[in-house]
Amino acid sequence: MLDQGGSTELAETPRHETNEVLRKFLHIGLGFGALLLARIPWRYAALIGVAAIIGNWLVLHRIVGRRVSRHERGWDIGIVLYPFSVTVLIIVFHWHLEIAAVAWVLLAFGDGFSTVIGQRLPLAALPWNRTKSWGGSLAFVLFGGAAAFLIARVFGAPQDVAIAAAVLVSAIAESLPLGIDDNVTVPFIAAAVLAAMAIKPIMTLAGAPPIAWPWIIVNTVLAMIGFALRSVDVSGAVAGWILGCVIVIGGGPPMYVALLGFFILGTLATKLGYARKARAGLAQEGGGRRGAAHAFANVGVAAICAVACWRGLGLVPLFMGIAALATAAADTTASEIGQLFGKRAFLPLTLRRVEPGTEGAISIEGTLAGLIAASIVAVAGTAVAEHHFRPGFTGNIVIDRTHVVLVIAACAFLGSWIESILGSWNRRNGSPIANGTLNFANTMLGAFFFWVAWHWVPMFGFEF
Repeated sequence: MLDQGGSTELAETPRHETNEVLRKFLHIGLGFGALLLARIPWRYAALIGVAAIIGNWLVLHRIVGRRVSRHERGWDIGIVLYPFSVTVLIIVFHWHLEIAAVAWVLLAFGDGFSTVIGQRLPLAALPWNRTKSWGGSLAFVLFGGAAAFLIARVFGAPQDVAIAAAVLVSAIAESLPLGIDDNVTVPFIAAAVLAAMAIKPIMTLAGAPPIAWPWIIVNTVLAMIGFALRSVDVSGAVAGWILGCVIVIGGGPPMYVALLGFFILGTLATKLGYARKARAGLAQEGGGRRGAAHAFANVGVAAICAVACWRGLGLVPLFMGIAALATAAADTTASEIGQLFGKRAFLPLTLRRVEPGTEGAISIEGTLAGLIAASIVAVAGTAVAEHHFRPGFTGNIVIDRTHVVLVIAACAFLGSWIESILGSWNRRNGSPIANGTLNFANTMLGAFFFWVAWHWVPMFGFEF
C-alpha cells in the first residue's frame, strides 16, 4: 500500500528523480487488495495493514529502490498515509467492510488514474485549482466509479445512489486545494458519505418525520436576510440555503434551531467592532461576507449527520450534528471576540504570548465567549429535541438536558482547542492547510468527541 496523492496535478517538481510509473503502478495495483476484505476476517486485514505501514516506511524502498519516493530518503508521508488510512477504515468499519472496500478502491483507482490521465491528457486546468485538471477529475470519476461499483457487487451491496454520491463528492474533494494529502481526504470523505447514506437503519421508526415545510420557509427567508445584511455573499446564501434544507429534512427542527443559533451568534460576533478589527487587519475579508466555502466548512459535518438521522440511525447523529454546530459557534465567536477584546493572545500548548490575530493563538476572553456560544447552541438544540422527539416518533425518550449540554460544550471546547493547535502547526508548515479545511476538521472533531462521550456518559434513557 503506497503513494502520495496529488491526483490531478498538471505538474509537480519532485525533490529528486522519481519513478512515477512504478509509483503509480503500485498505488493502483494495491487497490486489488480490497478484494481480500470479502474473504478474510477484518482483524487479519487490519494486521496486514499495520504491516504495510511499517513496510512502506522501512522496507519498500530497499526492495524497489528509492526512486519510488518523492523524497531522497526513500519514503514520503504519502507512502505511509496510504496504508494508514486503509487500516483505520478497516478498523472503524469492520462491521460494514464494504464501506472500507469502496473507499479503498476510490483511493487506488480514482486517485491513481486521475494523476496518470491528468498529466498526459489534462484537457484544461480547473478554475478553482489551477494545479489540477478536468482530465484528471474525469478519470477519477470514470475509473474510480467503475471500481467502486464492481467492489460493491462483490460484497453484495449495490447501493448505487450512495456509491455514485461517494464517487462524486470524493472527486470534488480531491480537486480542491485543501492542503491535506489525498490519501486522507479521498478515502475518509468517501467513507463518510457511504456511512451516512448506505447503512441500513438501526432503529425502527413508528413513522418517518414529515418534512417541516414552515422551517423550509424560515430557511429561505433566513438566507435572504443574511444576504441583505451583508453576512453572506451570493454563493454563501445559496450554499447556506441548500445545507439548511438538508438539515431541516434530515435533522428536523432541533438541528436547525442549533444552526440558527450558530448563524446568529457568528454574524453578531463578526459584525461587532468590525471597523476596529479591519483597521488592525484582523477582520473577516469581504466586508464580513462569508461564501459557500465558509458554509460547507462550518455546516458540512452537521449536514452529514442530518443525512444519517434521515437514514434512521437514531438520536446520536442528531446530537453529533448539534455538537458540530456548537463547535463552529465556539470557534467563530472565540476568534472574533478574542481579536476584539482579548488582552493577551497566547499559543494553546506552550502558552507563549504572541501578537493578536496569530494563527492558532487563543485568549481567555475569546475562549470564554466561545464556551458561552457553544452552550447557547447546545441549550437551544437540546430543548427543541426534548419537545420534538415525543411518543409515536421513536418511542418515549428521556434526555438528561444538563448532561447533554455540558457534554456538547466540552466537545466544542476540545474541538476548538485542537483546531488552535493545528493552526499553530499550520503557521510553521511550508504547505499550510487551508483555513476552511481546519474549520471543517474543527466541527468534525466536535461531533466525534460527542460520539465518544455517548459511549461513556449517560445522557439518554429509552422506553419502548
